[in-house]
Amino acid sequence: MDEEPHAHENLVASNRRRSGSLSSNSEESLYHSSSRNSEDNSSQNPVLCNQQIPSPVQSAVSLRSFLLEPMILILLFAYNFSSTVLKSQIIYQSCTAGFGYSDAVCKLLGTKNATNETKRIEDEVQPYAAQVFLTIKIVECIIPAFCGLFVGAFADRYGRKPLLLASYLGYALQYLLSACIAYLTMQMNGMVSPWFYIVTILPLSLLGSSVTYSVAAVCFIGDVSNGKMRSYRMIAYELCIYVGLLLGSFASGYVYEATNAYIIFVISAGSVLFALLTMSVLLPESLSIRQQQTDARQEFMIMDLWRSSSRRREFNDRSILILLICVLLLTAFVSDGSNSVFYMFMRTKFHWTVREFTNYETVSILVPAVAGSGGMLFLWSLRQCTKSAILWLALISLLSHASSSLMKAFAFVDWQIYLAIGLGLFKSLVNPMCRTMITNLLPADERGKVFALISVLQTLSPFASSTLYVVFYTLTLSTAPSFFNLISANLFGLAIVLLL
Repeated sequence: MDEEPHAHENLVASNRRRSGSLSSNSEESLYHSSSRNSEDNSSQNPVLCNQQIPSPVQSAVSLRSFLLEPMILILLFAYNFSSTVLKSQIIYQSCTAGFGYSDAVCKLLGTKNATNETKRIEDEVQPYAAQVFLTIKIVECIIPAFCGLFVGAFADRYGRKPLLLASYLGYALQYLLSACIAYLTMQMNGMVSPWFYIVTILPLSLLGSSVTYSVAAVCFIGDVSNGKMRSYRMIAYELCIYVGLLLGSFASGYVYEATNAYIIFVISAGSVLFALLTMSVLLPESLSIRQQQTDARQEFMIMDLWRSSSRRREFNDRSILILLICVLLLTAFVSDGSNSVFYMFMRTKFHWTVREFTNYETVSILVPAVAGSGGMLFLWSLRQCTKSAILWLALISLLSHASSSLMKAFAFVDWQIYLAIGLGLFKSLVNPMCRTMITNLLPADERGKVFALISVLQTLSPFASSTLYVVFYTLTLSTAPSFFNLISANLFGLAIVLLL
């Protein structure tokens, strides 16, 4: 999804490398060389070439392109603002509608007022609620994965902006429907089945869910940036994700204590609708020339995604590409699996309330976000010492992930969970670094397809990871509820081996 390779990086081979040897110090000559190659490719593929426009207009379009990151921040704010509350609401409605306990008793679950009886009810309700979580995850996996088969080709042909708008519309509909269910639950004293929340996922899934906006966003950044700027914008994109999650998590606990789940979902819906309207009016399309006549048979063939990712390339680029895809899939696998049970684990192990958990989430997002912003300086410093700076940052990030998971597995008191956050200081850097390396390998006309395939596989991964983690968590709930963290640590270790 990005264009020019980093001239000074020897780690990843450029897809436009010349056969002759070049001095690693001649960064300027390499840049001009890659620029000439880009012009040659643009003359052969006019659809990939941006239309020449007057300088003032081009400057305005360039400035408006930076609107993408704040809009991503708003979306992730809305997501995390309601994420934990949704899980708590499902556990509450599983207690009332699923097991028939009274509203007064079920409201004590997940609070400091819990008694031995409510702890017993919590252990009884959690496996049922886990089934609801798992079913929601499966719906979120299968339908968006099918849609994702066509996302890359759609993005390369019709542009990035329509995909962004479609994804935001899906999230807005999800939160509006969730607000309706939460309102009915209030009116009926909790006697509304938690299985109704599956309905809220359907419009989002049909519009591609996170597959759509992530592919479109990374493609967009690749279209409007090149050279060194690309890695910095990738980090900025990841940083906006963390800041959005941070703000959503921080505000969620306090607003939830003062209001209820219905208000939480309404605020999330309003935030996404605001971002949707802003993007539709102000955000430019990054592909200024679109192909008018394209062979639809070739454009939307499912196997075209695989062919773009697996075709032979020079300088072992195909092997590097496949290994990087595997690393991204492993990190997504662990993240999705762990997130599916971590809230229940904290309720069981430490009896945390929603506010305590969201406060923890705030810190767990803030620390990697600050480290991620410092990652730009770290990246610049590493480049003075090594030509594989991006690779080293990815390795450091995976080591942070693994050590954090080990700490969580052996935590016995609250402060050790917070210590795990410190050990995971650089965990936010693995995704932007791997994406940067991948974009450096690919020409512009293949990025949409390759990242679409990655997004499809990442979307399907919770189908396996959530099932695995929920099964292990349910089996070890009464003996070792933290066992799933050891699985996470081992999988991150495998990712380090693949990256090396």
